[in-house]
Amino acid sequence: MRPSAESLLDTIAALATPVGRSAIALVRISGERSREILSRLTRGLPDPIVPRRPHLVDFTDLRGETVDRGLATLFPAPASFTGEDVAELSVHGSPVVVETLLRALIAAGARPARPGEFTERAFRLGKMDLVRAEAIRDLIDSRTEAAARASTRRLEGALSSRLAQAREDLLAAAASLAATIDFSEDVGEVVDPTVLLRLTSARDSLARLAATYARGRLLSAGCRVAILGRPNAGKSTLFNALLGTARAIVTEVPGTTRDTIEATIDVAGIPVDLVDTAGLRDTDDRVEKIGVERAREEGKTAAAILYVFDASAGWLVEDGAALAALHGKPVAVVANKIDRLTERERQEGSGPGPVAGFLPAGSSRTALALCGLAAGAGASLRALLEETIAADVPGETDSELLASLRQLDLIERARDAVTDALDALARGVSPEYAATHVDSGLAALADVFGETTPEDVLHRIFSTFCIGK
Repeated sequence: MRPSAESLLDTIAALATPVGRSAIALVRISGERSREILSRLTRGLPDPIVPRRPHLVDFTDLRGETVDRGLATLFPAPASFTGEDVAELSVHGSPVVVETLLRALIAAGARPARPGEFTERAFRLGKMDLVRAEAIRDLIDSRTEAAARASTRRLEGALSSRLAQAREDLLAAAASLAATIDFSEDVGEVVDPTVLLRLTSARDSLARLAATYARGRLLSAGCRVAILGRPNAGKSTLFNALLGTARAIVTEVPGTTRDTIEATIDVAGIPVDLVDTAGLRDTDDRVEKIGVERAREEGKTAAAILYVFDASAGWLVEDGAALAALHGKPVAVVANKIDRLTERERQEGSGPGPVAGFLPAGSSRTALALCGLAAGAGASLRALLEETIAADVPGETDSELLASLRQLDLIERARDAVTDALDALARGVSPEYAATHVDSGLAALADVFGETTPEDVLHRIFSTFCIGK
């Protein structure tokens, strides 16, 4: 709870729903002048206003001209989202109506809200900690159901509760260590056994939370996957199979795809930005050459690669060179068009198509042989992608997943500080050393909750929110 001297004196206003035409638009105002401004810009508002009840009113400008007819709802402080007086104005979703209403609100004394300023005020006035505030941003930005569920759990306070329990363990240990130090002349420096139990519990809990970051970040940020391969290997066919729709043009003519095509798919809860690319080959065609250059650039920037080759044509030197240029990046190899192989070639693995014969001995790459046009190809490819992009990511062993690098850094600091405290006690040195490390752990956790977070960091966090939230 740390109000800022500069901004809490103002009443702010912003559109809370997306910009553009819609059935309903919601404009939100927050601050000590919310009631006054609402009264000045409405007709038909009861006096006194009944809190938390929508009132049908005419919204006007300062000249009394009607802007729109809609609903006005007042949420008095402190029982509001921000902790201040908040009013929500529901109007028809016309950009002209919204702009006119916002101009009227500003003329009446409000100012335009900064990105994330409503949530920032809620944080500063003690309505939520910084962990839950960041969860609001993550929920708004979530692109899959799994990501939204993880963000919702953080917003509900599941992560905060885990961290609070770890902090409670550290506070209890710190108090016991302080007592040991204060009375050492009377009873000696004998550390209560519960201190070790508390510190071990906190360390293990923090370590488990830190281990969830890789998966949490993958759900939040997603993964960019480029489909690479020679011309006519069937890259666009696999792209369409993954999407479940004919998004990319597919022909038998090599070089049909000349530019990148992008789409986002949900792979086991992970938002995957899939990129179809031009076939990799040397060409004199100016347009195709640009497409090939873009394909190679995608290969450099993508987090993972789906490399496709025509099983009926076999694995060529160019395929090996293309993989070598990826410098160890996660790659899933797909032998496409296996329907063109003979039954014996598919069963014995002796023909040009079977994947096992093309990958280096001992290769850890994931491989799949299929026909991109066959039923079930999309499901097989999705399973392959999940295995590839999440191969080194721990499973969802914890219901609370970290998604913020800031949180990870501070939790790891707290974990390391507690580990140092346990090491100090194990070595039998003075409890003062252990107490110092415990204090460092508590300081890191206070920063996680936003209690001691520097102002410049707070501004950077809330600036990543959308306006109106």
